[in-house]
Amino acid sequence: MSREGQKEDRRTRILDAAEALIRQTGATDFPMTVLAERAALSGPTPYNLFGSKGAILYALLNRSLDDLFNDVEHGAHSDDPVEVVVEATLTAADAFAADPQYYRPLYGFLLGVQDPVHRPAFMERCLTYWKQALAPLATAAPQPLAVPIEQIGRLLVINYVGALDQWCKSELDDVQFPSQVLYGTLVQLLAVATNERQRNALTARMRNLAPRLPKHFAIRVRAAAAA
Repeated sequence: MSREGQKEDRRTRILDAAEALIRQTGATDFPMTVLAERAALSGPTPYNLFGSKGAILYALLNRSLDDLFNDVEHGAHSDDPVEVVVEATLTAADAFAADPQYYRPLYGFLLGVQDPVHRPAFMERCLTYWKQALAPLATAAPQPLAVPIEQIGRLLVINYVGALDQWCKSELDDVQFPSQVLYGTLVQLLAVATNERQRNALTARMRNLAPRLPKHFAIRVRAAAAA
């Protein structure tokens, strides 16, 4: 194996070990010494390869985005451009809700720690995810959308991050989270629907989703925490 290949192998081992520790502990506050030991590497190696623990966690965050991009690329694609956005919404929300033991603490780190270096680039990647989902809608529209794709994408990021924050704090459970994210997406799409058929379909879906949404901001205490 080349020197670069060996370096990449060590990076992967560190990330895999970090993911395993998050799953095991339900938190991101594990010591770097423990991480190095789990990866079967010397103590300084994680610092040498990533620079900081925050960089390691952002590498995991970016890896989760890689998975989402891959899922969307290889998933089913509707001929309806509105449904393409809905599919992208559910792909992201369902993936997180299906693995709360990992994604809750990992994205809780994103939401709770300022990082002027890694966070802006990560958020730009999040925006790219939504802009790609919105692109067919802009292409199919008979005239320019009332709101630019860039701004719709930003609103979808904000909608997702807001629901994510509630989910990470257990204000939304694993069923409510995808419903809340999708409801917000439908509201945004309603503002740029190009015909009556689209508007009717969106409002009907919103009515169906409404009963699944929380009515209060009360914290839902998980059984494991209560025990």
